[in-house]
Amino acid sequence: MGGLWWLWIPITLVAATAQTVRNATQRKLQVDIGTLGATLVRFIYAIPFAILWVVFLHFTQGLSPITFSFQFCYWLAFGAIAQVAGTALMLKAMEQHNFAIATAYIKTEILQVAIFGLVFLGERLSLATTLAILIASICVFALSISQVQDKQRESVPFFKSPVFYGVSSGAFFALSTVGFKGATLSLGGSVFFAASVSVLSAQILQSILLFSYLYLKNSAIITNLLSSWKTSSLVGISGAVASIGWFSAMAIEPIAHVRTLALIEVLMGYFISRVFFKERLAKIQILACCILTISIGLVTLGSKS
Repeated sequence: MGGLWWLWIPITLVAATAQTVRNATQRKLQVDIGTLGATLVRFIYAIPFAILWVVFLHFTQGLSPITFSFQFCYWLAFGAIAQVAGTALMLKAMEQHNFAIATAYIKTEILQVAIFGLVFLGERLSLATTLAILIASICVFALSISQVQDKQRESVPFFKSPVFYGVSSGAFFALSTVGFKGATLSLGGSVFFAASVSVLSAQILQSILLFSYLYLKNSAIITNLLSSWKTSSLVGISGAVASIGWFSAMAIEPIAHVRTLALIEVLMGYFISRVFFKERLAKIQILACCILTISIGLVTLGSKS
């Protein structure tokens, strides 16, 4: 990208904001249409906005030559299925825990995405990024510590606990990140146009898979999903903006950099948690937020290569 190396930073911040709005809205929808219904909303209502984005890029930048291949299909399917699993597990985590803490658990993906990016895509990490990932990961776990005065929650099996759902969600999101970057890069051409095509293709595949499953298992959820179109549309547009942002940023910059800066979403999650869900913060959690911000700055300053 030459002199525009920094462009991934504002794109990531916009994507993180949109994702926070989408997650909070999905959490509210989950009460009415269930976990899988709220998961489907994220994809099916985002398709019209993703189409508009592809058309917009076509008329403003021209049709960039891209090449569809088996490699694209493989990476796309890999990323799409992993993202569906990650979304369902995320909603289960938020169902059992407050919004901010669930977000913190899910953000363990930054450590996992660095490992997956190294293994699958051969992306090496600088010393600054590695240090930022370690600091941020420690902060994420610190944010999960509840106040001593908090009411002790009923003991549940580990495989049904918010920790399991949240960390597992982070793992699947990390895998989806690797898959989507592989799909975008395999198309060639303009980064932004390739990213938009990948977003649209993924959302169509995800919608077909989930819609078919729910239609066969519980068609009533489909009816409820369509009747809540106003709230679902907010999920759709914020989800489309987030997906386009992630795809574009990760096509420009190593995924570990993007996901570490995206930890700003944890701070946004705390704002949503406090203002809209009326959830309290522990002092250790506030301290962890401050240190987390430092780690975000570290990876941002060390990103130019």
